[in-house]
Amino acid sequence: MLSRIRREEQKLAVNGTGVNGVQSLNFGYESTAQPISTLGHKNMIYAPSSPQTASISAESLLVYDDFFLEFTGAIPFSGQIDYKNKKVQFTEAYLSSYSSSCSIGEIPTLGMQAEVYGELGTGEFFTPSSSSPHDTTVQTAGYNSINIDLDEFNTNRVMSYSLDIQTPRTPIYDFVGRTPAEVVSDSPLDITLQFNIQPDDYEIKNMRFVPEETVFRDVSLTINENSKNNSMQSFSFNNMLLVSEQYQINTESTASIAFTLKGTIFR
Repeated sequence: MLSRIRREEQKLAVNGTGVNGVQSLNFGYESTAQPISTLGHKNMIYAPSSPQTASISAESLLVYDDFFLEFTGAIPFSGQIDYKNKKVQFTEAYLSSYSSSCSIGEIPTLGMQAEVYGELGTGEFFTPSSSSPHDTTVQTAGYNSINIDLDEFNTNRVMSYSLDIQTPRTPIYDFVGRTPAEVVSDSPLDITLQFNIQPDDYEIKNMRFVPEETVFRDVSLTINENSKNNSMQSFSFNNMLLVSEQYQINTESTASIAFTLKGTIFR
């Protein structure tokens, strides 16, 4: 009899620790095998045309801890995906992008994409350790719980934010093995930060004064738990450039301003 795999039968562990709050998970690979034809042979033979890699992406709620932010650096990670009574393991995964977003009334959401340069498949590539999850308490950001500080401009009236960090990598291969001899973390990292705020005395910048008046030298973002001073997550960036502003108003809602900042981190 056919059956389906339910959500409670699936889980993700990273470096031996269960990841809480996972909403979606995708992993897989595309074969690099290419057909080769030769004189004197009727049948095709196949050979890899480039190094074999795999990819993993996941989206989770910010529940108790952020599992992915620390891997925006040079550190790889391994993991295990359990579904029903089967498991898939992967090794030498490097983050290629990280995202974090939240709107008022929602639970903060995290996202990641990673390239796997080691192994991915059914079986054991390492001995799994305990994958017990952390505390399953759900923390939510509430109204006035997201704080943004742009130099001397400080507001608690942020309605939503979206952060994207691109972490490019370059694998270095040699003739010895199937996996890279080294995976280099490229520099710089590209940062995109988008906000939607309810304005009070905020003034739209003059578009002719780019970039002199639009450089915010310090940008920090703190997400506090609803009705508490407990910090759930915080970010801080320097030399962010204001690249767009959109004033939005209609008869059904109060005025809002959406603006985008871009920056880089050299490593």
